[in-house]
Amino acid sequence: MCSSFNDSERADGALDASPVRRVLWNVRSCEVATIVCPTCGAARHAVCRTLWDRPTTALHRGRTLRYVKMRFALDLTEPHERPVRHRAGPVLSGVGLKTTRTPHAQPWRLPMPELADLISASFLDLAKVVTAHACGLQRTGLDELLFGPDRIQQSIDALTYAMHDRQIRRELLVLSGIHREKAEALAAQERAVRERLRDAERCLKEQRIADLTHAGVLPFPAATDDPRRLARSWLGRYLPHEKEELVRRMAADSGVPPSATVHIRSISQKVTRCIDNGWLLAPVTDPVRELLELDGPAFRERVVADAAQQDARDDALCHPLVLNRWRDQLTESLTKAAPRADNPHIRHLHDLTLTRRPRNATQLGRLHGHRRLFAALLQRRAESIRLITTLNDGMSLAERRDPSYELLKKTGDHAYDELVRRHPDLYRHIRTRLARYESRYGRLELTVPRGQLRARIYDELDRMRPARPVSPAHG
Repeated sequence: MCSSFNDSERADGALDASPVRRVLWNVRSCEVATIVCPTCGAARHAVCRTLWDRPTTALHRGRTLRYVKMRFALDLTEPHERPVRHRAGPVLSGVGLKTTRTPHAQPWRLPMPELADLISASFLDLAKVVTAHACGLQRTGLDELLFGPDRIQQSIDALTYAMHDRQIRRELLVLSGIHREKAEALAAQERAVRERLRDAERCLKEQRIADLTHAGVLPFPAATDDPRRLARSWLGRYLPHEKEELVRRMAADSGVPPSATVHIRSISQKVTRCIDNGWLLAPVTDPVRELLELDGPAFRERVVADAAQQDARDDALCHPLVLNRWRDQLTESLTKAAPRADNPHIRHLHDLTLTRRPRNATQLGRLHGHRRLFAALLQRRAESIRLITTLNDGMSLAERRDPSYELLKKTGDHAYDELVRRHPDLYRHIRTRLARYESRYGRLELTVPRGQLRARIYDELDRMRPARPVSPAHG
């Protein structure tokens, strides 16, 4: 950890964490709440809500940016590079936004409600605060504010940015051979931020495991060693269309709504079903539809443009229907950017000071820009993976909470029984092939990978039924 973080060091750290600009306004959450949230659809004067329709004290970035744009008619695409241009804007109800500069260059000194509003509106100021906290700043309520369930993912994102920022600036100083003491100070801050980031990631993982365990999702059930159940399961996979038709018919007879029995063949179908069933709160707005319709090059430009700015994120990229495409495009962009950033891989930001290859000032300046973009792409990819993990967990929990979940489980069990009744020859063949792996107690002790054995059995079933088209379950 860093040494004691006194006032002068805090001031230096504040500038280090956000060297680009200072926040222009004091934004109050009650004022931002006077407009509808474009991300979650929260009504005026209502708090933002998570994907699982739970209230959250953290404002969605899209809501804050829309409020500022509407209040001052600003273009905030690059808020830390473009000077403020005042134009006539619409009159909004509620208390007006105060256009006064932040009273402190050290935001952690602000009263806690003002600090909460500030870090909700400004990512760069959040980075200042989490950096100061990582370097030893202690204050009552700060841990809960930064790493409570509503804001821990945003704080992890800010810590990732701060860690990359310290590393790139330290590399520049070391490679240019100047300001050795400042480089050492940056290295100390980088270590502290990295350690705090790892702690926060562990905390988020523990919180996730606790939620899934409480809901019964974890621990995952072990692969069955009952040959009868496995034979039924493999028969169902061999005859997927027939099994699906049985499940739909039996579910309809049991009163399960048709939307709950739609077979999911892609992530987008699963997300759409969860949105339609009300399991996810993710309105498909015009910006989301625009993103979904973009071709490859246009989407790539949108992703890179979003990564190039920290304090004006494109919230539409975080929509559940866009998340997987966003992650894949970030990986592709990282692969293309790695050579220019002099990074040997795309897993993390490699330390350039380990090689000490000589470079002149022009080369360092060009390399600095490429490294900044590469770090931003890494940061966005980490964010997209966290959001995808949260989304998948949430969909699993929502499906389990739905009243039709238990009915579908029973219906699926009955469908397997019906398949066995309809195709006794196929079932017997699978059981015969599994029998050689049964112990004396009738339990399976497989000596070959299950997937490999299943593929062999399916080939044999195909030869038994030559007129049958190849099943997609073979893959």
